[in-house]
Amino acid sequence: IKFASESQDAYKQFAAATGTATENLGKYQDMINNVYKDNFGESIGDVADAMAKVDQNMSYLDDSALQRCTEYAYTLADTFDVDIGESTRAADSLSKNFGVSAREAFNLMAQGAQNGLDFSGELFDNVDEYSVQFQKLGLDAEDMFSIFANGAENGAFNLDKIGDAVKEFSIRAIDGSETTKQGFEAIGMNADKMAKRFAAGGQDAKAAFNEVIQGLAGMDDPVAQSAAGVNLFGRWITLCRIKIAQNRWRLNCLMKEWVLGKMTNYATI
Repeated sequence: IKFASESQDAYKQFAAATGTATENLGKYQDMINNVYKDNFGESIGDVADAMAKVDQNMSYLDDSALQRCTEYAYTLADTFDVDIGESTRAADSLSKNFGVSAREAFNLMAQGAQNGLDFSGELFDNVDEYSVQFQKLGLDAEDMFSIFANGAENGAFNLDKIGDAVKEFSIRAIDGSETTKQGFEAIGMNADKMAKRFAAGGQDAKAAFNEVIQGLAGMDDPVAQSAAGVNLFGRWITLCRIKIAQNRWRLNCLMKEWVLGKMTNYATI
């Protein structure tokens, strides 16, 4: 009797949180029960609250995906102590900005956390905040995690400094300012031509970004390299301590191994 009463309260809680009409509640009751039967959540009410958060943050999910993503979010919460609202906002940003599936989004985050990218407790917030900035430069989700890993491996004390550097570059690359012009000229590039490539987005913007990274990495004078880096990426590039091209492609390959499920148990979620 107690469980039945708790279940009814949970269903009402879900309906109120999501605006679900009473006549449509039946299928959600089944999904909430299924997640709870799969040993997720501290109570049926906890599951209803979690599923409501997933539905609010990823409202485009169909019924089966909503149940799966609730379980994915619980897996992250139980393993990495990440709030379900936080992880689903990040998953939503990955899906919307990079076109990855919900499963791929949760896999990327799980594997990133598993490999130390949540060292500053900001991985999920930073994925949510900065995905759009990486996407502007034609970069994909794997590129973003690779760049985060690069910065973390080379001493960045906060992931958001890495995200800020990329955000700053996405602004400066097309702003036509004198400092941006000087930054491009220092690596032998024409600012106007590069601005057009970055404004176009897509694969050409990604290629242009890689050319900039390689151009900075190829500078022999560390003082001039630092000045060019600051002109293009702002002061954040010194704070995040990115060693500009070193290890990038190795880390990209590593991330692809994560995505293909070659590392540990998250490949099957």
